[in-house]
Amino acid sequence: MWWWVLIWVLLVVIAAAYLASRAWGLWGQVKELGAEVSRASETVAALQERTERLGEPTPAPEPAIFGDPRALRRERDATRASLKQQRRARQAARRPAWARHLD
Repeated sequence: MWWWVLIWVLLVVIAAAYLASRAWGLWGQVKELGAEVSRASETVAALQERTERLGEPTPAPEPAIFGDPRALRRERDATRASLKQQRRARQAARRPAWARHLD
């Protein structure tokens, strides 16, 4: 009957050793987490400081869908004409000298 006591004592010792090793590993992870949280809070503080130095963000522009259709159409036409003129200038600059128009 003494061997039952020996088996139970051995089981309890093994369980205690297992739990102690798991607790030690958990403690290491908690220390790493604390270090990571402190690094993250320093980064957030630095970012907040930069944001405060930049000032208030500019408000987003009003969506064009709420604008006057005639004004928007004129703006679009002007932009397209400007882009077309820039494109033609780039194309003319790429042409060889013999193919350029003489002005």
